[in-house]
Amino acid sequence: MATRKQRSKRAKTFRHDYALVVDDEEGNEVEVSSAEVRAKKQDAPSAPAKTPAKSSSRASSGNRRGANYAPNPPSWNRSLRKGLPWGLVAGVVVTFLLHGSPILGLVYALMFVPLTYWTDSMVYRRWQRKQAGGPPRQGKTPKTH
Repeated sequence: MATRKQRSKRAKTFRHDYALVVDDEEGNEVEVSSAEVRAKKQDAPSAPAKTPAKSSSRASSGNRRGANYAPNPPSWNRSLRKGLPWGLVAGVVVTFLLHGSPILGLVYALMFVPLTYWTDSMVYRRWQRKQAGGPPRQGKTPKTH
């Protein structure tokens, strides 16, 4: 049984007066009955079955930016530009909000740069392996339960 809210929403669609129309050869709108529209749908051949697609475009392309995305090779310059601001934020958080030592905050800030370089190089190597059609990752295989 539909709820009162669902019944009122459905009733609202019946309150509006509308007609099914098509354009004739002269450009005039001609009213068509719903029975005619249903008959046309039944006479028309059904749409061809879709071919089974891959699980998703993201899984098929391997990244979220599209099939023609190529990551830049890792560079220390880019790592400095990307990692240093995040490192400074982490250093400030550790120093002031967590009441850590300023040296510990500086260490956190400086560690973000090599971490960013390592991450960029990992992404770039993975992309290269995928382009070459090479073997999958050499590591532990995921367990299936």
